Amino acid sequence: FRTPHRFILSGSPMQNNLKELWSLFDFVFPGKLGTLPVFMEQFSVPITMGGYSNASPVQVQTAFKCACVLRDTINPYLLRRMKDDVKANLSLPDKNEQVLFCRLTEEQRQVYQSFLDSKEVYQILNGDMQVFSGLIALRKICNHPDLFSGGPRILKGIREDQLTEEEHFGFWKRSGKLMVVESLLRLWFKQGQRVLLFTQSRQ
Repeated sequence: FRTPHRFILSGSPMQNNLKELWSLFDFVFPGKLGTLPVFMEQFSVPITMGGYSNASPVQVQTAFKCACVLRDTINPYLLRRMKDDVKANLSLPDKNEQVLFCRLTEEQRQVYQSFLDSKEVYQILNGDMQVFSGLIALRKICNHPDLFSGGPRILKGIREDQLTEEEHFGFWKRSGKLMVVESLLRLWFKQGQRVLLFTQSRQ
């Protein structure tokens, strides 16, 4: 594109990964951060290596210096809107954060325990598999066991209208978290509250 000026509006230019940051920045200011291979070698790889738990002191120090150089290079071209900048124009109530701990249902507990006893966890503990996949599986089980198991009668050729409520995928009483959400929604409905529900993923 032949343009005298270029702008990019992004919600998260830096929190995803450095390669994405390079892509955005190279569009706005081609060549400022060098070619992608050079950028990966001089910035992305050292910064990533320094973030690992087993990184040596030299790697940590190198990562810090690289991050500082990168920050100083891109800062003059970034306009960041901070929450405080727009707070005066919004009439939002003060944030009140409450963290609720939800018990697992008995079914969740059984699925959780059987996963802990599985070959996959044995391979993770042995160092033959990445721990991340195991954490994802445990998070699925804690959210709802059907996310991990596929549900009680899924993929068995039974029409949905022939299933009982309990046999439907994602039945809320199989999840401790959804049982808490259901009781909260009932309470807030009685109080005439308005609710926005957010989730990191959906299935």
